[in-house]
Amino acid sequence: MLEELLRKTVEKSPSKTAIVYDRLRISYQDLYNQIGGLSQGLSSIGIQPGDCVAIILPNNPEFVISFYALAKINAIALLLNPLFKQEELSYYIQDSQVKAIITDSKRAEICQNIISSLHLSIELICIDTIDSSESLIRYFNDLILSETVENDRSASAFSGNAIYQYSSGSTGRPKRVCRTQYNLYHEVQNLAETAKINESDTILCIVPLYHAHGLGNCLLAALCNGGTLVILEPVLQNGIPVEVPFVFRRQRVLELLESETVTIFPAVPYIFDILAGAGDDISVNLSTLRLCFSAGNFLSQEIFDKFIARFGIPIRQLYGCTEAGSVSINLDENVANTSNSVGKSLKNVEITIINNEEKELPVETIGEIVIKSEALTKGYDNRPELNQQAFKNGCFLTGDLGKKDAAGRLYITGRKKLLIDTGGYKVDPIEIEDILMTHPQVQEAVVVGVPQANAGEIIKAAIVLDETANVTIEEMLSFCQERMASFKVPKIIDFIDEIPKSPLGKVLRKNLV
Repeated sequence: MLEELLRKTVEKSPSKTAIVYDRLRISYQDLYNQIGGLSQGLSSIGIQPGDCVAIILPNNPEFVISFYALAKINAIALLLNPLFKQEELSYYIQDSQVKAIITDSKRAEICQNIISSLHLSIELICIDTIDSSESLIRYFNDLILSETVENDRSASAFSGNAIYQYSSGSTGRPKRVCRTQYNLYHEVQNLAETAKINESDTILCIVPLYHAHGLGNCLLAALCNGGTLVILEPVLQNGIPVEVPFVFRRQRVLELLESETVTIFPAVPYIFDILAGAGDDISVNLSTLRLCFSAGNFLSQEIFDKFIARFGIPIRQLYGCTEAGSVSINLDENVANTSNSVGKSLKNVEITIINNEEKELPVETIGEIVIKSEALTKGYDNRPELNQQAFKNGCFLTGDLGKKDAAGRLYITGRKKLLIDTGGYKVDPIEIEDILMTHPQVQEAVVVGVPQANAGEIIKAAIVLDETANVTIEEMLSFCQERMASFKVPKIIDFIDEIPKSPLGKVLRKNLV
C-alpha cells in the first residue's frame, strides 16, 4: 500500500525532489532506487515478512529509506528515539523481538552492547560505516541495482503490520502499539482529504520522525501525496552531530521556511513560541506558508497570539495519538475565535464524547473522547485486559477528556486517567497546577499522584521556581492551604530545576511519580 503510493509518484514525476536535507536533494527516482537497494540487502541477511527491525536514527534521509525498505518487504519497523539510553533501548528491543537494528555509528556501540547483553541473534546495520562488513550502505549504490520502476511489481498491496510504536501512558511500562500499512494508508488519506495536501506541497520536518506526529504529518503526508519533505539537518561539531537547544536553530528554520517555499509546517507549541521570539531585525518572507499546525501538547493563547502577531499566520491545533494517528484539526476560517479548539474530526474519522456509563453526551458536556477510524490500531500487543477497557466495538476510549460545541468542534479539557484518588476524593491535578501557577515565583508546576502501600495516592507537586525566587516549601504549603481544600493540598512539594518532557514537549508525568 505505502510503496504503491510512492511508486505512482515515481512513475509520474521521477525527477521531482522528494527530500531536501541540507545541500542534498534526492529525487523520487533516486529515493525509490535506494529503497529498492536496501530492501534487497535486508532480504539477503534473512529479514522476512513479519520480522521486526528497529530504526534508531535521527531525522535524516536514511530514516526514510529504511522505513520504506521495510515496508517494501512487508517487515515491521520499530521506531525508537535515538536519544534513548541503553536500558531504555534494551527493553524495547527485547519486547518487540527485534531481528535487526538499523542505526548510525554514533549509536552503534550502545546497540552492540545491547545485543551482547541480551544474548540474541540480532543483525547490526550501521548506515554510515562504509568499511564495516555489517553495513548495508553498499546497497544504496545504484550500480548494484537491477530493478527499475517499470519492471518492479514485487510488492503487492499489503495490509499487515507495518510499525511498532510505544504509547507512554501516565504510569507503568509503555504499551506497544502495532499499526498496519492499511492503518497508515487511511491516516494519510484522511489528513490529505481534510487539509487538501497534494503534490504541490512542501512540508518542513523538525519534529522527530520516530514519533506519530513526525511520521504521519511529515514523512507520510509529504511522500504519499507526491510532495517534498524538507528535513532540518543537525548541527555538526568536528563532523559529529550534536544536540543543541532549539533556540539556536531558529534562524536556520526561518531560512528553510523561506528558501524552500514551505507550504505546510507541523510543529509543537514550544517551537512556535521560540520562532515567535525572533527579533524584528530578522526579516523573513513566509508568504508561501499556508498551514501551520501544532500537536503533542496544548497550545496556549499566549503562543497563538505571539506567533500571529510576529508572522501574520495562525497556528491551528491538531489532535492525535499513537493509537490512531491524526484525529482532528482546526481549519476554521476565523481560527482566532476558536484557537483553543483542536477542530473537527478528519474525513472518515468519528469522534464521540461519552460518560462513565459509556453513553454519548450532548454538546458542551465534558466526557471521555472516543475515536473510530480505519487508521486505528486494533489494540495493544499482549495487553488483553487493557484492550478490553480501551478498545470496544471498533472504537478507542482515549482517556482524554473533552467536549464538542454545536458546530462539532472538539475541545480538550483534561486527562481522565490523570485524576488522583486521594482519601476517597477524585482530584484533578490540572486544577492544582493552575493554582500553583498563580504564585509570582512559580515558573512551571506539575502535580502527580504517588501510589501508597495502603491503597490510594498522595498528591505531589514538582515546581520550577524562577531564578530570583527565595520561597520555602513551608511558604508554598501555606500558599496552597489558603487557596484550596485541604484534601487538594500537596503532601509532597519538590523544587526541581526542570520538568521532564518528551522531545515534543509533552510533560512526562510518570517520571515524577
